[in-house]
Order: sequence, then structure tokens, then C-alpha cells
Amino acid sequence: MGGEQLMRMIVAAWAKSDLQPLLAALHDDVVWKTGSRHPGGPFSFKGDYANRAGILDVLSNIAKDYTFHRMTPIEIVEGPEVVWGLFDVTLSYDPKGRGLAPKTMQMEWVLHWRLKDGKIIEHQAFFDTAYLLMQQGAQP
Repeated sequence: MGGEQLMRMIVAAWAKSDLQPLLAALHDDVVWKTGSRHPGGPFSFKGDYANRAGILDVLSNIAKDYTFHRMTPIEIVEGPEVVWGLFDVTLSYDPKGRGLAPKTMQMEWVLHWRLKDGKIIEHQAFFDTAYLLMQQGAQP
């Protein structure tokens, strides 16, 4: 399966809260780089995560506050052992236990994957973190 087809399949499943295709496509030596790079930042997911245990950790941190509802591909570009995707995303922000009402938000999200042996060896997400915080109700 090519990188574009792999990304389309995984993102379609992710939008239905099905992470099995993603987990099955991870290389044993995978590194996951989050869209929030600052260790002291406002998100529960930040920095780099390695191997399956690390990926499960970051995915559980994301799931604490966010549920993805729709990830519509705008453009997916594949090269040798790399794939980039730009997506229109609808998600909910529902920080459990913080007394805040859930909010539905939209944003564009870019995924960059490096592939090795047909599996994802590096994942990196890019999005406008300030815009996401503003939609969540954080002050600019």
C-alpha cells in the first residue's frame, strides 16, 4: 500500500475514533512529534514520543480533551518514503473534570509521515496552536 492510500485509510478511521489502522501501521521504532513542541505549553500532549508505549501515551493524552469528528483531505502528496497531508478537521474540546462545556472547533491540520518498510517510522503534526487555544476559550 502506498503512503497516500495508507494516510487516507488511517485518517478515515481516526475520524471514527478507530485507532486500530494507525496502531497496525506503526513501525516498531516509531517517533511521534506533536504539534505542541514546548514542554511547558498548555496542551496535555507535547514533545516527542517513541515506540508503541509512547504513542499510546500521547494518544491517551489527546483523548482526554479532544474527540475528532471529521478529517477531510484537502491535499495528500506522496514521495519516496514520505507522505504529507493537509486536512480540514472538526473536533470537540471537552476537558473532563474541569467544569467547562464542550466546544466544537474547526481547524486545518497538516500531517507529515516518514515511512520505512511500508510502516510509519515518524509522525509529525502541524496546526495553529494559538487558534486552537482561542477556540477553546483561552485568552490571546
